[in-house]
Amino acid sequence: MRKKNQKEIPLTPCDIEHLRPKELDRTSRILDCTPTITDMILQDFTHGIKNRGCGAEGMPSDQVLLATIIGRSEGFSYEELTFHLNDSRTYRNFSRIGIAHKFGSDHIVQHAQDKEAY
Repeated sequence: MRKKNQKEIPLTPCDIEHLRPKELDRTSRILDCTPTITDMILQDFTHGIKNRGCGAEGMPSDQVLLATIIGRSEGFSYEELTFHLNDSRTYRNFSRIGIAHKFGSDHIVQHAQDKEAY
């Protein structure tokens, strides 16, 4: 079942002192003040689904949005985005992906972002 947000923020490492993580943190704060964005993403993902309580959990809407921002702003392919979400502490922090969470294949990322394509 897809969720709008995670109830608990996963374990994430401390921030590093660099311009890019600070930019991403400001972006995250702005998005946190605008919850209607993740509401709209959740509606888009669950439109036409009769029983939202069944099926695979998938990425929460906020993670989809944040991963999409990284992928688009950096010009990553789905394969590159998947690599960087698994590899980069900064991108994992921004996308709210915990230390222990193994991020899926580029096909999962592609499916999630295809739903968000504009």
